[in-house]
Amino acid sequence: MNLKSNSFLNYEKKGVKITIRSDLNPKWVESFLDEFCFGLENKSRNEKVLYDKRNTITKINDQILKKEIAVKEFHLTKTYDQLRFRMLPSKAERSLNLARALEKIGLQTPAPLAVIEKRGKTNQLIFSYYITDYVDYDFNLLDIAKNFEHPERYKVKELMPKLGQEIKKMHQAKIVHNDLHAGNILVKDFEIKPKLYYIDLNRGRIKENLSQKEKIDDLKRLKFTEQEKKILFKNYAPKNWKYYQKKVTKARQKRRKFVKTKNKIRKFLGIK
Repeated sequence: MNLKSNSFLNYEKKGVKITIRSDLNPKWVESFLDEFCFGLENKSRNEKVLYDKRNTITKINDQILKKEIAVKEFHLTKTYDQLRFRMLPSKAERSLNLARALEKIGLQTPAPLAVIEKRGKTNQLIFSYYITDYVDYDFNLLDIAKNFEHPERYKVKELMPKLGQEIKKMHQAKIVHNDLHAGNILVKDFEIKPKLYYIDLNRGRIKENLSQKEKIDDLKRLKFTEQEKKILFKNYAPKNWKYYQKKVTKARQKRRKFVKTKNKIRKFLGIK
C-alpha cells in the first residue's frame, strides 16, 4: 500500500495484515480481531447491519473508541474478482488510499480508521475489512434525487454549485471516483453549512494524468434534471461548461444503450 504519511501504522498479527491510524487504542485492534476475524467473542450488542448484499456494512457503537464506527466487509463472490485481487491491491486498500487522498485536498469522506485483512497461501483474500467513522448524515442524495415529486427536491438544486466545485477539485487533483452517482454522496448539516461525504471509494483511482474522457466518464453517472446539471457544469467548468454538458449527455446516452444491451444478454443467458 502506498502510504507516504506516517499517520497510519502497518504491521501483521497472527497472520493478519493491519493498517491502522496511529492514534487508535491498541486494545481496539485486539477486540476487533477476536470479534470479526477469529470469532472468539460474541458479536457486539451495539451493532446494526446497514447493508448486506454484495458487501456487508455494519454500524457499531464501539465501547473502546467511544464512538460510532462503520465496518465494511468485502465479499469476493465472482471468480474473476477472486483471481484478480490475488495480484492487485484489495478493495479495502483502495478505499483507504482514496479516502486519504480526498482528505488531503479538503473533501469529506467518512474518516478512515483501519484496513484489516488476511490472505492465504496463494495470496487469495480470506477476509477484508475497511473501517471508518460512522457519519450521522441528513440524507443520501439519491433518496431525494430519484424522486422528482419529493417535497425536498429543491435541496438537490441548492447543492449543485457545491457538488460541481468539489468534483472540479477532485479532478484537478487527478482523482476519479469511478462510481460517482447520487447514491454515493451523503449530505450532512444541510440547514447549517452543507457537507458532502463521498463513499464507496474502492473503484476510485489516483492518476498521473487525467484525460477529458476520464473526467466525462466520472461525471456521466450523475443523474439530475437538465437545470440541475446546468448549474453543476457551470460550477465545474465555468469557462467551457457547455462542452461538458454536451459530452456528458452523449456519454450518458451511450451508457444507457450499453446497460440495456447488457441486461438483454443477461436475461437471455438467465444470469441474475
